[in-house]
Amino acid sequence: MKNPQGSRIVNLDLIRFVAALMIIFLHAYEAWVGWFGQVGLLSNGTFKTLSYSGTWIDQFIRNLGHGVDVFFLISGFLITYLLLEEKKAIGKISIWKFMVRRSLRIWPLYFLIIAIGPVLVSWLQETSPNYTWNLLFIGNFDVIFTEKWLYPFAHLWSICIEEHFYLVWPFIIAWVPTKRLMSVFMGIIIFSIGFRMYAWSNFDHGWYYVFTHTLSRMDVLVIGAIGGYYHSISPIQIHLSRMQRYLIFGLLISVLSLEPITQWDTLIMVGFKKYIYVALTAILLLDFLFNPSFKHVLKPTSFVHYLGKVSYGIYMFGNVLLLVIIKKILLKFGITNLWIFMGIVLFLSILVPILSYEFFEKPFLKLSARFRVIK
Repeated sequence: MKNPQGSRIVNLDLIRFVAALMIIFLHAYEAWVGWFGQVGLLSNGTFKTLSYSGTWIDQFIRNLGHGVDVFFLISGFLITYLLLEEKKAIGKISIWKFMVRRSLRIWPLYFLIIAIGPVLVSWLQETSPNYTWNLLFIGNFDVIFTEKWLYPFAHLWSICIEEHFYLVWPFIIAWVPTKRLMSVFMGIIIFSIGFRMYAWSNFDHGWYYVFTHTLSRMDVLVIGAIGGYYHSISPIQIHLSRMQRYLIFGLLISVLSLEPITQWDTLIMVGFKKYIYVALTAILLLDFLFNPSFKHVLKPTSFVHYLGKVSYGIYMFGNVLLLVIIKKILLKFGITNLWIFMGIVLFLSILVPILSYEFFEKPFLKLSARFRVIK
């Protein structure tokens, strides 16, 4: 069944690529600092103590983990929008087709990473991670209980949360009358706030519960879903002026430079602090996607749009490649230049996902297309 408006929102690919790049850059920076000390430019050449301006830049980079919330926002938006369009078009949702589509997109590469895990762990002489929990898509709970991020699965916690979302979301959209969905969405967000506040106050691993537990992070997926809900009712249009856009973007950059997003000193901060960053980001995303006056320089056929299509692989391989680059290239050949390191990271974090997308993932994506309801 073809949606008259089309189901593809082209510029989402650009956002996906930017989000993936944020995560890659964060992990690369943290890896460099962990292995080689502070960046010279940010520490006045001491490689130890950050300068005044370096402190702000360092904090901004360390907050690039916000890219995960960007992924959650656009996932919640697009999944909800497509499910509602399907419900409008044929009067119901084919839950099993949805599950097949999502599985064919996520599982092949996810299980490939797990399959090569033992080889990488042995080769790099790392501590063995919990294979069983990650195989079952509950690796985020392993992080909570062990308080450890073990290579090469440290970044899979967010994929686990998305999988949990996919397990329940089509049932909610299918079974709840559309006019009552907003009440359910708001109830889930309120529940998530309450859970974070309770977990932070009462659990031994409170910080990890707030950061990686599905119930703590699902609210951002639901915030994205609210956008998808309204876009399905009536196509969204937003009319920010260029000056308003710059002001909001500048404010986001500023708050990302002030303190860690994941620093919570009070219950109020645990419950509500994240929404400052999420709200500013959501406004900018809506402006980028749905402002008729926004001038998009890149054409939908651009290479950057293509990289958005392979952004899942960029996220999945980026963290895995870092330790290989450090141990098998930098340390082996005595390379201590940050720019060479960043160049290698960027090159391989794009090349390997492209190869994966073209020669491994594409057959599964073509198969997935057979299970689409909305084209």
